[in-house]
Amino acid sequence: MDGKRVALLLGSFNPVHAGHLAVARYVAERGLAEEVWFVVSPQNPLKNPAELAPFDERVEMVRRALAETGDGRLRVCDAERSLPYPSYTIRTIEYLRKRYPGVRFTILAGSDIADQLPRWYRAEDLQRQVRFLIYPRNGGAASPEMAQAPVLGVDSTSIRAALAAGRPVADGWLPASVADYIRTRKLYAQ
Repeated sequence: MDGKRVALLLGSFNPVHAGHLAVARYVAERGLAEEVWFVVSPQNPLKNPAELAPFDERVEMVRRALAETGDGRLRVCDAERSLPYPSYTIRTIEYLRKRYPGVRFTILAGSDIADQLPRWYRAEDLQRQVRFLIYPRNGGAASPEMAQAPVLGVDSTSIRAALAAGRPVADGWLPASVADYIRTRKLYAQ
């Protein structure tokens, strides 16, 4: 693991979708990181916890989505399970740096999330400790190396709304294994 470059895609993944997978593959395929870890957050302090599927269900959906890609560079990380709630990114970084001392971590974030960075807990410490790769989202500016990253126009909120209303989710938005899991477990249904 010494010197390995790992990009962390942190999120609720409520549920994981094609947009998450596309940006992670873009990073791996262009050598911006050797691996991309999907860090599933038990509770994002900026989101309503009542809207979250159970943590273990979200971890399982990410596992299934990554297995379906067949891309060994994409991995699930449930490290935040053992950290205090709510999930603050700086605590996750400090934990992962202790656990994997030789790894060079980068945070992969959408431009809409990056705009919220000043509101994050210990944001200045975080910016001193890790580099950010910002991908374009909702018209926001991206890092130069991410400017050509795919923008799919899919988001978890719209997927949950469709499922809650009993409407079909647009083709290609969810990996088949995740769609099957949601249907079987009756997640997001009203």
